[in-house]
Amino acid sequence: MRKSIEDRLDDIREDPKKLKRAFTAIWVVAYAMLMLGAFIIIAVIFTERF
Repeated sequence: MRKSIEDRLDDIREDPKKLKRAFTAIWVVAYAMLMLGAFIIIAVIFTERF
């Protein structure tokens, strides 16, 4: 039987190990997107300028 999303979120909230893993995964993805965005902005500025 498949768990609903609500059940999965409850499991993550209740288990500190799962909560830490989820927080780390979300943090890494967010930071990677920030770095990618900064790289794209810098690349666009340099290609427009030269």
